[in-house]
Amino acid sequence: MSPAPQRLLLTTPTTPYPTLPANDSLTDATGQRFTHGDAIFTIRSHTHCYANHILAQNVQTPSTLLEYPSWEDFTAEIDKGYRFVGISAYPPHLDTVKKMCDYVRRRSPGTTIALGSYGGMAFEAAYDEQTRKRYVDHIIHGEGVGWLRQHLGEDTSQPMRQALMPKAGGAPTYISSFPKGNIGFLVSGLGCIGGCNFCSSTALFDQKRMELLSPAELVEHIGLYHQHFEDVDQVFVIEEDHFRHPRYLRAITDRWKEQPEVLERLDWFGFGSIDHIGRYARRHGWDAIAELGLGCLFIGVESKFAGEHGIDKREDFDAKEIFRRLHSLGIRTVGAWMCGWDWHHHGNVMEDLNYFVALQPTYQQLTRVSPFPGTPLWEERRAEDRLHDVPWEDVHFWSGAQKNIALEAHETLNITEYGYDLLYKTWGPSILRRMDVQLSGYEHALRAESPLIRRHRPIFFKRQCAMLWTTLRGMDRYAPNGVVRRRVRKADERYRRVIGEPSPVMEATARAIDGMMTMTMLREQYDPLNRHPKEEPFKRYLYDKGANAPTGPVPYRTEVERPRGRTAIAMTTERASNRLLGKVLSGVRIGRRRRGDADVDAYLVKRIRKGQLGFGF
Repeated sequence: MSPAPQRLLLTTPTTPYPTLPANDSLTDATGQRFTHGDAIFTIRSHTHCYANHILAQNVQTPSTLLEYPSWEDFTAEIDKGYRFVGISAYPPHLDTVKKMCDYVRRRSPGTTIALGSYGGMAFEAAYDEQTRKRYVDHIIHGEGVGWLRQHLGEDTSQPMRQALMPKAGGAPTYISSFPKGNIGFLVSGLGCIGGCNFCSSTALFDQKRMELLSPAELVEHIGLYHQHFEDVDQVFVIEEDHFRHPRYLRAITDRWKEQPEVLERLDWFGFGSIDHIGRYARRHGWDAIAELGLGCLFIGVESKFAGEHGIDKREDFDAKEIFRRLHSLGIRTVGAWMCGWDWHHHGNVMEDLNYFVALQPTYQQLTRVSPFPGTPLWEERRAEDRLHDVPWEDVHFWSGAQKNIALEAHETLNITEYGYDLLYKTWGPSILRRMDVQLSGYEHALRAESPLIRRHRPIFFKRQCAMLWTTLRGMDRYAPNGVVRRRVRKADERYRRVIGEPSPVMEATARAIDGMMTMTMLREQYDPLNRHPKEEPFKRYLYDKGANAPTGPVPYRTEVERPRGRTAIAMTTERASNRLLGKVLSGVRIGRRRRGDADVDAYLVKRIRKGQLGFGF
C-alpha cells in the first residue's frame, strides 16, 4: 500500500476499554471519581479526546480524528492509507496500543506512528529502545503541537489556537442515559512548577508551565461558548493550579467587566491548592475570587499529614477554612485525597480520611497512591523494589502497583470505597451538596460589594438552585439514611427562605423526577447500573483546511455512528419522553403563570424539551 500524503490520522485507542476496580467506565470521570458512591444520584458523564482536537486545530495539514473507534473502525481507516498516525492514550490502553501499532506496521509499513499523552510517557519509561521502536517511531513528550508542526515542515512560530471543542456532559441515569453536552473545554496552561513526585503532569512537562491562553483569550473563548452554544453552563479549564499565577487571575477579572452578561449563564471549572488560594484571598479579598466567575475548584488535599512529609500545599492555611469560605461564595469544590502514603498505617489512616470528610467537599476524588511510569515516584519505588508487576490495564488512579509499608493492597482500595460511602451517608449525594453551596452563592451575590457579582450572578445561581430543587422530592424518598433525609428537608426549607416558594412548573418537574427515580430504583433491583460500564459511541471528526474548511466557529465536521438495536430504541424513547414532559410543563406554565417565575420556568422547560436537564460540576 502507498500511503496518501494529504491527511493525518489522529486517534484514541480502540474499544472496548478495560474497566476500573469498581467496574466503572474508564471514560466516565464523573461516575468513576467525582460522584462515585452516590447510588442512583451518581452522575454518568461523557467526554472527548481534547489533546487530539488541539493538535488537529493547530496544523495546516487536513486531519481525520477518530474518537473511541472499534477495531473494525480503526482498521478500515488505516486501510485507506495515511503517512502519519498519532495515538493519544493513557497507560491502561497500552496493550491495545501495541496491537494497533502491529496492525499499522503490517498493513502500511511506510506510515509514521507517534504516541503521546500519559500513555506515551509510561511507554517510554517501561520499555527499552528496541521494544519502543518495534511499535512506534516517535514518543511525543510535552504538548505535541510544536513537535507535530516541525515534523510536518510547518511554521512552528505560529501561536497555538483553540477553537470550540465538542461538548462534554453528564446526568444521573434517572434523568438521562444519553446526556447531551453542556460543558465546554479549554486549556489555559499545561504543566506545573510545583514538583510533586507523584504527578504525571509535572513529569510530562518537565516541571514547567506553558501558557496556552492569555487571560484575555480565556475570557474571550468562554464568551464564544456563551455566544454559540446557549446550553453550555460551564467551561472546564485545564490548568494544574490557577492560583499559582495571581496576575493571570487578576487580569481575568478585568476582562469580565467587558462582557458581564456571560456570568448570568455560565461559570468555569478551575484548579487550585490550599496555600495559593489562601494567599490570593489574603492579598485581594475573598470577593476577588468570586469575581473570577469560578464555579468549581479542584483542590488536592492529598492527606492531613502531607505537610509533615514535604508536600507543602497547605503550610500556611487551614483546609477547612479554605473550603468553608469557597462554599460561602457559591464555589463548589472537588476535594482530592489519596490512600497509601508511606506514613499511612492502621493507627492514622482513618483519622486522615475523616479529616477529609469533614471538609464537606461538593465532589470528591479518593484514590490510591499510584506510581505512574515516568514520574519520580515510580523511579523511587522501582529503585526500592516496591513495585508490583501489574498489567497495563491496572495502571491508573486506583492501581495496586505500589508495595505499601503498613497496609495491604486490598486495604487501600477498600478504604477509598469506604470513603466514598462515608461521604454519601454523611453529607448526601453531590447534587445535594451542590445545591447547598449554590444557595450560599445566591445569598452572597445579593449582598456582594462587587457590582459585577451583585448585578449578574444572582440570575445564574437562582436558575441552578431551581433546577437542583426539583430533585429534592425524590431524594427525600431515596435518601440513604435519616441524617441525609433531614439534610434534604433542610435544603428545601432553605430554598424557600432564601429564594421563595417553588413555582408550579418546578413542583410538576419534581413529581416527574420522583417517578423517574422510582423506575431507576426498581431497575436497580434486578439490573444494577454497575453491570453496564458506560461505553462511548464512535465519532469521526474531519478537520479540513483551506477552501474546504467549515465556516463558523466549529472547525470540524462530525460523523457519528448511528445507534442501532436497543440503544436506538432507548434514545428514541427518551427523546419522546422529554418532548412530552416539556409540553406538559408548558401547559402548567401557562395555566399557573400567576404563581410562576417567568425566568426560572422558561429555563426549566427549555432544558427539559432539549433533553439537557443534566448536571456539570
